Amino acid sequence: MAPAILRFSSMNYAKCISNRPYLRPPDQPEQEEPLFGLTVGKVYKVISDPTAEQHGLIRIIDESFGERGSENGYLYPAGRFEPFLPTEDPSRRSLTIYLDEFTIGVLHAEAVASDRSISALMREWVEVRLDLPAPRKVNKS
Repeated sequence: MAPAILRFSSMNYAKCISNRPYLRPPDQPEQEEPLFGLTVGKVYKVISDPTAEQHGLIRIIDESFGERGSENGYLYPAGRFEPFLPTEDPSRRSLTIYLDEFTIGVLHAEAVASDRSISALMREWVEVRLDLPAPRKVNKS
């Protein structure tokens, strides 16, 4: 259990690698249905919980967020996740968002006032707001 403590103690995000149930009554067969709120391959926000980490658990804001009782996240075995860290892969994916006319107008005005494109303004906001690490440079030698 100690490696899980070291792996997740300073991490903000985790990628789900297993959503199989981990608790069951002793006299019941293992459940095949995946856990509600977790999707393999998806990234989830981690909430620091040193006590849980000492027991090999990780506190996750899962896809049930917004339901009663979910605001503090849920405990899962740390082995169901892997750290989600920046990679050296330079490829990027796009994201499309739909905004109302007022918001688009304000973004346009802010972009013009700062002599940047709306895309550059949004990328900067995301990087600053989420405190993302700088992309790693790939050595092309």
